[in-house]
Amino acid sequence: MSSVASHCRMRRYALPVGLLFCCASGSAFGSGFALLEQSASRLGTAFSGTAAAADDASTIFYNPAGMAKLTEREFMVVASGVLISSEFKNSNSQAALGQPLGGDGGDAGDWNAVPAGYFAMPLNERFAFGFGVNAPFGLKLEYGDGWMGRFQALNSEIQTYNFNPSLSWRLNEQLSLGVGVNYQRIQAELTNSVNYTAVVAQGLQNLVAAGQLSPTAVPGLILANAGLEGHTAVRGDDSAWGFNAGLLYEFSDDTRVGLSYRSTIDYTLEGSVRFRPATTANPIGAGIITAASAPGGQLATGPARVDLKLPDIATASLYHRMGKVELMADVAWTGWSSIQELRIVRNSGDVLSVTPERWEDTWRYAIGATYQLNDQWKLRGGIAHDGTNVPNSTRTARLPDSERNWVAVGAQWNPGNSWVVDVGYAHLFADDARMNQDDGNAAARGFLIGEQESSVDIVSAQVSYRF
Repeated sequence: MSSVASHCRMRRYALPVGLLFCCASGSAFGSGFALLEQSASRLGTAFSGTAAAADDASTIFYNPAGMAKLTEREFMVVASGVLISSEFKNSNSQAALGQPLGGDGGDAGDWNAVPAGYFAMPLNERFAFGFGVNAPFGLKLEYGDGWMGRFQALNSEIQTYNFNPSLSWRLNEQLSLGVGVNYQRIQAELTNSVNYTAVVAQGLQNLVAAGQLSPTAVPGLILANAGLEGHTAVRGDDSAWGFNAGLLYEFSDDTRVGLSYRSTIDYTLEGSVRFRPATTANPIGAGIITAASAPGGQLATGPARVDLKLPDIATASLYHRMGKVELMADVAWTGWSSIQELRIVRNSGDVLSVTPERWEDTWRYAIGATYQLNDQWKLRGGIAHDGTNVPNSTRTARLPDSERNWVAVGAQWNPGNSWVVDVGYAHLFADDARMNQDDGNAAARGFLIGEQESSVDIVSAQVSYRF
């Protein structure tokens, strides 16, 4: 036994365990894991006209140049709730080596809260200042323990916190410019099960190759170590800087266009990879697991980091008013091709894994309208189409992303006493996402074959105080 354990400690297993961790998991209410839910007023029109509407302080996020249209100081708080439903429907999935297949994972979605707050104030006739606090990216998906994709994904959670001071400058009656600085913090936690039966199998192959074990003993030893299942968690955080900018051009009081841009933000998430190994009474299997879990081993707990470049976003918007009706449109591009791989590196410089992602840039199209019912009430509606950033070949249970269509409604109540209340609701119809993923190693993680069926409901409310 001592010679077996000694040999195991000297070897690094070929098992690509880093492929167990996929950082870019996605919620289904924006392409990838982007969050548009920063305003109830914009939600009511399916986020159409975001860079041109410029009718409340949320323009700080969508286009800071729009602050030039605000004539009063305004403080706004926004609370959005996103209900995700995301269920895997199995077709012909295959179990990982030495493991039962497992269940379907249940509904991986749940309610998610997205808060935001803004303050805007005119400084004089030409300049205005604003400050926004929001969450531009985020997700939470969690599958049930023991499901058939547990070796690929269990819990995936990403949170961002963005602080966004902004300034607008009205050059003349037609043209206004705006710019903002973004200080953003990200936190991530990703978990999944680990197939230690496959770890033992790989270690047995190494022993056979070294001449320390007869090949005829391997099947029996794998059987003796069947069903060994552990757990791993990847946690990390970082802070970084970015910027947003925009322009607003007014052809008349009734017609204007807006252009806005949010920059990429580069992160190096630093944290830890933690393993909870399985235990076995079999001495050879126990030796292999101990060696793999020891300092310097492939499955050792310790510090790790990953570079992540969040995408830039460019938006063009149109606003046109005809009497009591306002018409709005958006075309938005998101540069998700900034994420081409996930490279997890230990602090020693050793690469745990390189996972191909090959994400693609996406386009979003939205149209919407409002109707001024009377002095106090305004009604809103809109539709939109979101593309997906995930190719079929790299879609995983962590990111069951697909194209989706939006239908949204909303209303504004303005009692005329400095307070304004907005509410919005949207339902997203998502295409079924085909899943055909072994995450790079079918023996270790199984083969997940089927479809992910998802839908999203969003409710949002905001309260503004103008003074």
